[in-house]
Amino acid sequence: MTTLAKILAAALLSLFMTSCNIVMDGVKGEGEIVRKEKTINETFTAVKAKRGLDVVLIDSDDRKVVIEANENLHQYIKVYVEGNTLYVTSENNIYQADQKSVYVSYQALNKITATSGAGITADNTIVEKDLTIKASSGAGIDLKVNSDHLNSSVSSGAAMTLSGKVNSHDASASSGAHINAKELISKKASASASSGSGIKIYVKEAFNGSASSGANVAYYGNPKKVSKNDSSGGDVIKR
Repeated sequence: MTTLAKILAAALLSLFMTSCNIVMDGVKGEGEIVRKEKTINETFTAVKAKRGLDVVLIDSDDRKVVIEANENLHQYIKVYVEGNTLYVTSENNIYQADQKSVYVSYQALNKITATSGAGITADNTIVEKDLTIKASSGAGIDLKVNSDHLNSSVSSGAAMTLSGKVNSHDASASSGAHINAKELISKKASASASSGSGIKIYVKEAFNGSASSGANVAYYGNPKKVSKNDSSGGDVIKR
């Protein structure tokens, strides 16, 4: 075997072992779908979802969460409040499941975060004066909002889809992540994208956009005031 062949064989073996370790370090959903309810006594105004779990936000006076997942997954899924944040996470990575949903009843939210492949949706419009929404590390968020001021940000391959109405919207994206907010009507907006990321945003009055390092920003609507800056292969364009 030549030296090159040995190197390639070693690389393939390393890749195979890494893949095996990823699976071995995780857990697969097994058994019937089981529904369990948990009372949340603490007050929270923020939600953070992690590790690939699917979170559904429900505007309700009920102080509870409902978990629907394969029977063996319930022991790993953890929901708890720390500070003013309700965390939804798993002790082990779940690499396959028929269902891994967590329904979170809330009274008020001013910050929503998804990371590590988690997903967040809602059964209705999120209404809040000041709202921050963040997604990172391959997570996904799809929400309809009504807010005075919205701050949205995505990074590391995350994706966010927003609709509804806001007075002002500050959006940022980096590292291949994307925000689609062309169905979110805003009076004033700013958008900053870098490193191959993308933002689609709708604005009626005033817009400030910047894009760099292969990123792109597309703005919709007919704002009266426009300020834009693109560099290093970035693009800010009107749609």
